[in-house]
Amino acid sequence: MNNKATNTSHVEQLATFLATTNERKLPVDVYNAARLCLSDWMAIAIGAGEEGAGRIVRNQVSAMASSGKARVLFGGTASPALAALANGTLAHCLDFDDTHASAGTHVSAPVWAATLALGEHIEADEDSLLRAFVAGFEVAARVGHGLGQAVTEKGLHSTGIFGRVGAAAASAALLGLTAERAAHALAAAATQASGLTASFGTMAKPYHAGKAAMDGVLSAELAADGFIAAPRVLEPGGLDAALVQDGSAVMQPPDFSHWEILNNSFKPYAACHLTHPAIDAANALGIAPSDIVRARAKISPLAMKITGHTTGQPDSPLAAKFDIRYCTALALHGHNLAANDFREPWQLDPVIGSTAARIDTEADTRMRFESAQLEVEATDGQIHYVDIPVAKGHPGNPIDWQDMQAKFEGLVTQSCGCRTEELFNELRTFGANGRLGHVHTLLASI
Repeated sequence: MNNKATNTSHVEQLATFLATTNERKLPVDVYNAARLCLSDWMAIAIGAGEEGAGRIVRNQVSAMASSGKARVLFGGTASPALAALANGTLAHCLDFDDTHASAGTHVSAPVWAATLALGEHIEADEDSLLRAFVAGFEVAARVGHGLGQAVTEKGLHSTGIFGRVGAAAASAALLGLTAERAAHALAAAATQASGLTASFGTMAKPYHAGKAAMDGVLSAELAADGFIAAPRVLEPGGLDAALVQDGSAVMQPPDFSHWEILNNSFKPYAACHLTHPAIDAANALGIAPSDIVRARAKISPLAMKITGHTTGQPDSPLAAKFDIRYCTALALHGHNLAANDFREPWQLDPVIGSTAARIDTEADTRMRFESAQLEVEATDGQIHYVDIPVAKGHPGNPIDWQDMQAKFEGLVTQSCGCRTEELFNELRTFGANGRLGHVHTLLASI
């Protein structure tokens, strides 16, 4: 990838990048990163099959009785936009999906949902799907770069904003839109940007991802048919000024000199990503919860805003995922914070709740998105410290394919049984084996 000096506008650079998707040589590590995203996406979507939000949205999609060849996981076929809605919601139900830190966005949930739905409908091949996904990821990361935290602090959900633009970008790439048409697709998606952090801990949060996927597909389809939007909203002073009105963060010029997909983060725990550094610290502590008099988690200001102002006594599994005191207590009690720790039927374990009540939280400006410190006073009077500079799953401390397989099997085996490993291997080599049809066969059995 290169990024030559240019006098073209932001949106022209983004649109040109999309229009040249099939001309671009993708490095092996970029292909593999896209496959890792796909494996993660599929595992989470399948693992969320019985989640209420996914089931309700899927039922509505089925009731709409649309025509199309796009597969709805656990639910037949539909038009690309509606299939993307259902599958994108599923992929974020467990809050176990990947995160691009700079954009503060769960990119894969909406972008893979859009890519697969539209790609299946137009019968795109595996390489085209991978290329389109990478294009969508890179555009979402560029538009959201440096805005993710600021947007979140303003009470807006980055995934519903930048994920929507990424889904439109991937769809535009699949449809082979010209740069001019791609610019209108991106602008049509941007004008629909939405999602409130006040919805976190409810079914509305995964719906943000599903709606982003749906609107991305629809925006590209409209643009392909001549729809006129306002590409200028993707220039500084447009979308960024509407989202961050105090000017504390602005849209940066697109820098395509590197691959942002290689800076993606994957979750080892089925809870808000901002809780993960503290969970890692709890895992490393090595003290029995009964021996803890008091604990203090020093976390980033953003983690405090989203997960820290809690009681440690959540009233639902969705709320539990956004309660850093509760998640830290779970880890102290030896739980691996897998999807089953947040499944219905669920009730607060009073023993976990008692430990959570002894954990304080403190915002520390030295802590970043991926870091935390845990300070513990033990019953013997000793003070123990654990410092996590980079939580597991982030660049600098990444998960590997072995980690991903363990996560995949934990989420998929209940639905796919003995064919779980077969499906994982197909996704791990996606695009290299030309066996998309076999993936469809395996998915038809869930």
